[in-house]
Amino acid sequence: MSLAWRAVLIVVLAFGLSACATLRDDIPKVASHALPADPATPLGRIAARVVASDQPSAFRLLQSGRAALAARLALAERARQTLDLQYYLFHADTSGRLLVEALLRAADRGVRVRVLLDDVDTADNEQAIIALDAHKNVQVRLYNPFRVRGNAPLGRAAEFLGDRDRLNRRMHNKLFVADNHFGITGGRNIGDEYFQVDSELAFRDLDVMATGAVVREMSAAFDAYWNSAHTVPARALPQVGSRKKLLADSREDLEAHRQEIESHIAPYLSLDALQGEAVPGLGPWTPGRAELLLDDPAKTAGTAKAAELPITRLVHLGREARREILIASPYFVPGVQGTEWLREIHRQGVRVRILTNSLAANDVGVVHAGYARYRLPLLRAGVELHELKPLRETPGVRIRFNKGSSRASLHTKALVVDRSQAYIGSMNLDPRSALLNTEGGLIIHGADMAEQVARSIEADLSPEMSYAVRLEPDRDAVAGRLVWVERRDGQEIRHQEEPRTGFLRRILIDVLSELPIEADL
Repeated sequence: MSLAWRAVLIVVLAFGLSACATLRDDIPKVASHALPADPATPLGRIAARVVASDQPSAFRLLQSGRAALAARLALAERARQTLDLQYYLFHADTSGRLLVEALLRAADRGVRVRVLLDDVDTADNEQAIIALDAHKNVQVRLYNPFRVRGNAPLGRAAEFLGDRDRLNRRMHNKLFVADNHFGITGGRNIGDEYFQVDSELAFRDLDVMATGAVVREMSAAFDAYWNSAHTVPARALPQVGSRKKLLADSREDLEAHRQEIESHIAPYLSLDALQGEAVPGLGPWTPGRAELLLDDPAKTAGTAKAAELPITRLVHLGREARREILIASPYFVPGVQGTEWLREIHRQGVRVRILTNSLAANDVGVVHAGYARYRLPLLRAGVELHELKPLRETPGVRIRFNKGSSRASLHTKALVVDRSQAYIGSMNLDPRSALLNTEGGLIIHGADMAEQVARSIEADLSPEMSYAVRLEPDRDAVAGRLVWVERRDGQEIRHQEEPRTGFLRRILIDVLSELPIEADL
C-alpha cells in the first residue's frame, strides 16, 4: 500500500474513531486455567462408565441439530466445577438464549463459567455480553477485538482498513468443555441454523462429543487461547447502565423467552445425549484415541510455524491413504497445491471423493467462485466431486414457529482415511482456514468411529441429496463439458448449467472466479 493511501486511511480511521465508543485500556486481565477433573462429580461418574478400560477416550457423533443442542444443555446442567466455551459465532436467538440461561443456572450453582468469543459478530450483542459477564462466576473475553464498539459500521470499516492484517485473522475454533470430563468440538457455532431451530437456513453439520484423556488436551487448548495476548475482558466494553441491572434485565428476558417456547423445546430437553442409547442423529459411545489438531494463537499475529499448522497435519493424513479418502468441506478452495495433493493421492490408486456445497446451496457465493476454477483440474485428476443440493428439509426434530420450509446448506468439516482415521473439526479446506483463521478439531483413530463419519458423509453423496459433477467430452470444448447429475423421483436428471441458479448469478460467479482474491477465501 502506498504512503498516500496509508495517510488517507489514517485520516479516515481517526475520523471514524472520534465518533465511536472504544474499548477501555485500563482493565486488568488475570490468567486462569482448567481445574483438575473430579471423578466424584456427576459428569465424572458418567465418564467413568463410558470410557473403556483399554482405551484412553470415548467419542459420540452429534449428527443432528437436536442431539448437538441437547448435549450442550445436558453438560451445562450437570456441570459442577467448570464450563469453558470458545466460539466464532454466538447468536442471541432461541438456541443462544437457551444456552445462556443454562450457563447462568450453572453459575448460580457455583460453577466457574468462561466464555471466549471471536469479535467478528458481537457488535449488536455487547450489552448482552456485559450482562452475562456481570455474574460473579462468569467471565467473558473477546478474541482479537475491534477497538470501535457498538453499532458503528463505518467506524468498524475504517478500523478494518487501517488494521487489516490483524483484523482479517479470526478465531474460527468451536469448543465446549464441562468439568474437564466432557468436551464437544466440530463445525457448529451457537445459533438456530446449526441446531435445526426455526431458521430459514438449516446447516447440515457434525460435532463430536469426547470424554477421557483427550478432554484434558481440549481444556489446555482453551487455556492457551483464553490467556493469550489476543484476548480482552468484556469489562473493557462500554456499557449502558449498571452491570447489576443489565444482568437482572437479562434474566427477566430469558425467563419470558423460555415460557414462550416451553412447549417447543421438550424434544431437546428429553434427549439424554450423555447416557442414552444411540438414536437417529446421535451415535453410540465409541472407545478409541484421538489427537488434538489445533492452531497456535500465534497464527493471529502471523507468526505461527508452517510445520505446526493443522492443514499440514491433514495433508500428511491424506497421504497415508491407501484405498479411499472422503472429504466434506462446505467452503472448498484447494488452490494449486491442494489440487496437486489430491492428484498425487489418486495416482497411488486411492479413490478420492469430495462433498461441498452447490452454488444454489452455498451461503457465501464468493467462496464458490474460488472453488469453481478448480473443478476441471480436479475432475481431470480423477477426483469425484459432489455438490450438496439446496434441500428444502433436514431430518430430525425442529422447533417451528412458521409454516415455511428451510434450505439446508453443508457445514460439516470432516475427512476420513481408509475407514480407519477421521478428522472432525472447524477447518474448511480453503486458504482462509489454512493460513488466516485459527482452527481446531480431533483426528480420531479407530475403525468404528471412522466408519460412522464415513456413513454420515456418504448419506449426502447419494444422487438424491447431491449433484455428481462430471466431465463429459465436448467437440466444441477442448477441456470437456461439466455436467451435474442428480436423481429425482427415480429418474436421472442431467444439467448443463449449475442447477437451480439464475443466469445473472452464474455470470457473477464467473467474473469473481477471475479476480485475484483467492488468498482471502
